[in-house]
Amino acid sequence: MTRGADRPTPDRRATLEALLLHAVIGAVLVGGFWTASREPPAPTQLAIEAVVVDARDVGAPPPAAAPAVEPAPEAVAPVAQAAPEPAPEPPPTPKKSLEEEKRSAAKARAKELAREKAEAKAKAEAKAKAEAEGKAKAKAEAELRKRTELEADLQRQIAAEERVANLRQSGLGVQWAAAIQARVQRAWIRPTSARSGLDCKVAVTQIPGGTVVAVKVLECNGDEAVRQSIEAAVYRASPLPAPPDPALFERNLELRFRPND
Repeated sequence: MTRGADRPTPDRRATLEALLLHAVIGAVLVGGFWTASREPPAPTQLAIEAVVVDARDVGAPPPAAAPAVEPAPEAVAPVAQAAPEPAPEPPPTPKKSLEEEKRSAAKARAKELAREKAEAKAKAEAKAKAEAEGKAKAKAEAELRKRTELEADLQRQIAAEERVANLRQSGLGVQWAAAIQARVQRAWIRPTSARSGLDCKVAVTQIPGGTVVAVKVLECNGDEAVRQSIEAAVYRASPLPAPPDPALFERNLELRFRPND
């Protein structure tokens, strides 16, 4: 009786086999999961439940095996990629103080004023230079015109003098002087103090047309009465005879008064 009770009964054997089967399945699942994740699995504790079988239950059909519970696969954490290192930030720019900002602004303004002053000075110098060049050019042109006019006047004067000289050499000048002397002698009233051989030089000033405006006896061998009589005769002879050629006209004449005795 006692020996028979030490032997395992068929029901107990079936229970033990079911428990061992569960253990093997659990070990296979844990091994497969470890192989898939290549990470060491957490240690699995096998819980073995023992069932006390009463002697009165011997011969009863074995209990149905409990379904194997597969452990839930552990979540595999994604491999975190290394984040790129941030670019080094530039060193902070030191803030300028209010005084430094004022000095900087004053320097910038002074520099701008100096530039504007230099530009204004350059413009003024350019304008003054242009005006000076314009004045110099105008002055040179005026001097050239004046010199040209003077040269033209000189040429005309030379030509007129040459013509007058030619006319005088032709005898026309001598004829005009004789005509003036004859008219003055006809207008002369002989004073009682006049003597024979009277010879006087007389300066006469006339205007175009022959009108006498001034008379002066220069050299004369007569007395004062004779001098006054000659001057009066010249005024009475005005207007004097015109020259045979207008080119022979002279404003200032020097006559030689020698009356016929």
